[in-house]
Amino acid sequence: MAILQQKPVTPSGRFFLKNKQELSKKRPEKALTSGHHRKKGRNAYGRITSRRRGGGHKRLYRQIDFRRQRYDEPAEVIAIEYDPNRTANLALLQYNDGEKAYILAPSSIEVGSVVLSTASIGEFKAGNAMPLQYMPMGTKVHCIEMLPGAGAKICRSAGSEARLISVEGETASLKMPSGEIRIVKSKCCATIGSVGNGDHQKATIGKLGGIAGKAVGLELEVWQ
Repeated sequence: MAILQQKPVTPSGRFFLKNKQELSKKRPEKALTSGHHRKKGRNAYGRITSRRRGGGHKRLYRQIDFRRQRYDEPAEVIAIEYDPNRTANLALLQYNDGEKAYILAPSSIEVGSVVLSTASIGEFKAGNAMPLQYMPMGTKVHCIEMLPGAGAKICRSAGSEARLISVEGETASLKMPSGEIRIVKSKCCATIGSVGNGDHQKATIGKLGGIAGKAVGLELEVWQ
């Protein structure tokens, strides 16, 4: 991944920075996708209650495995895919029995990598998931559970990570990206490493048409 600045051939392209990524061009897994109805600013009666929302490109929702409860079963990364519903990319995993699942792609993961989820002490490698109580102090983690078995809720956006500060009995202390110290159960699982696509925040839209597909209405002022 790299941030590219192309030759400006129009005024709108002068400050345009593109987030160049090497992602799979295949269609998403049909068994792992579903339709996603967006509210478009309407309430239960279909009336607009929040103005200037709607439109945009149609999206499919990718069902992501935030629990990682297939313990001690290695899975191979067969593709890194784009997800229009979030800033992070997705890694498509395939287990030995042929089952596939999506997870958030860590920063250092590549096609062909093998990741593992375990409920005990496991290999210390980016993409592996295990309880916080078995990780060394200072470990960078993402996709952190707030309750054991409830699924990842913390640090899921592109480039985000938390740092494990201490584990005392049944509690673990984490330093959030904001600097906040948050205490969770030490049995909560987390994934080693940081979320990939960290250059997402460096990219610029560059022109008005760049947000036309994001379902965010524009409030334009016409000067006369």
